[in-house]
Amino acid sequence: MPAFPTVPIRGPEVWAALEDMAWGPDNVRKWSTLALLAIMGTALTAATDPGFVAMISQKGLDFACQQGMVVLQEELQTINVPDFSGVFKIKHLGKGSYEFYSMAVNGFHIPNPEMKLQPTDSLQLSIKEASIKISGKWKTKKNFLKASGNFDLSVEGVSIFADLTLGSDPTGHITITCSNCDSHIDSVHIEISGSMLGWLIRLFHRKIETSLKNIIYKKICKIVRNSVSSKLQPYVKTLPVVARVDDVTSIDYSLVAPMITTNQFLKGQLKGQFFWRGHRGPSPIDPPEMKFVPSNDYMLCMAISDYFFNTAVFAYQESGTLKISLGNRLDTRFKLNTDFLKPFLPKVAKMFPSMGVQLLITAPSTPHLSIQPSGLSLNPKLETQAFVVLPNATLVPLFLLGMKTNASLDVDAEENRLIGEMKLGRLLLELKRSNFGSFKVKLLEDVINYLIPTMVLPKINERLRRGFPLPLPAGIQVINFVFYSYQEFPVA
Repeated sequence: MPAFPTVPIRGPEVWAALEDMAWGPDNVRKWSTLALLAIMGTALTAATDPGFVAMISQKGLDFACQQGMVVLQEELQTINVPDFSGVFKIKHLGKGSYEFYSMAVNGFHIPNPEMKLQPTDSLQLSIKEASIKISGKWKTKKNFLKASGNFDLSVEGVSIFADLTLGSDPTGHITITCSNCDSHIDSVHIEISGSMLGWLIRLFHRKIETSLKNIIYKKICKIVRNSVSSKLQPYVKTLPVVARVDDVTSIDYSLVAPMITTNQFLKGQLKGQFFWRGHRGPSPIDPPEMKFVPSNDYMLCMAISDYFFNTAVFAYQESGTLKISLGNRLDTRFKLNTDFLKPFLPKVAKMFPSMGVQLLITAPSTPHLSIQPSGLSLNPKLETQAFVVLPNATLVPLFLLGMKTNASLDVDAEENRLIGEMKLGRLLLELKRSNFGSFKVKLLEDVINYLIPTMVLPKINERLRRGFPLPLPAGIQVINFVFYSYQEFPVA
């Protein structure tokens, strides 16, 4: 897979490139594929650096257009052509009357739909050389002469041009409207069958063809506008402005700047900030500036700065959930009690014989995650506080250990969610405080380096595997993720 062109970057970021998009099992109507483009809506907040950027290439736009045409074609096939009648006058034969009724559209063929980026806040849908097939019944009357039969109408060279304008409403939801629509029909041809007197109709077929052409012309843009307002706009509202992660945190995916359009990409700059659901305050972390040139080999490209990940860590730290407690019985092989502490703290084992021990592992300061060319890394500083658990559940403080380690985070995507897996290096211990005399913490290092990877790390990775939702509307499924990690590098 070709790499992205390299450009100066002032802040680290992770690239997620999506080569394909597909539909989820609920198979949301394909016209709604175009709603994915609404992720690039008008700004909702004052301009600031984003933590999350999404860009749709022309390749992605082409996919959206093709999928959307499936439903739009169905909508256009519902054109209701009303009955119409008239009178005719033929030299030497005098006046007569005709009527066309029971007309139905048998097909609306759209061969070459296109969706193009406009240098404003809109997209242009263009359809050329489309065709419509209509069938129905006719009857005519001239004095005592009566005739009836069937007819087939062929409408050729149908062109449709519609501008779809993106914006926002007061609630912060993206809006999409059909701001302009125009259509054109090159020709209409009618074929009469069912009666030897069909020649009467053929004598004034041009008048009939012109009438039908005018009727269809007026219907086409009305259906396009109605389809955008009744199907596409409600679907756009499924695009999350705030995405719930779990009971503790959510992600603010509001847009921080007006959309940017070029002849190749549609770009949306999202806040990309986690926040604690219990108390949403300002984040002490500033997002870095992100500059990049994405590849148009992919349908959708997403750039994620370290701000996104660090606000997640801060939100969990602020909520008080960034801690893990290990109790007496960890598994069938290991029992954490005062007997276990006897080689290190014999006084404790003597004062509290065979009583349970609890370890509380916390992060006294918010760990900072950085993005390196090799991936995501952090060097967390942790603390482990040990307690004796008395029979009445009272906790007696024993000692406090400082722990240092290095860690890496592998990022992937699954079912429209970012997922991760953390790996830890060896833990280095330091005795910060002891209520029952000092001891050599080196004796505890091997035990702690067994407990943390086997008892604590699996709990962390269980949470990371549940993942964090990406900002996508309902029914869209992204596949074939490719991840790149970049950090400040020179122009290549």
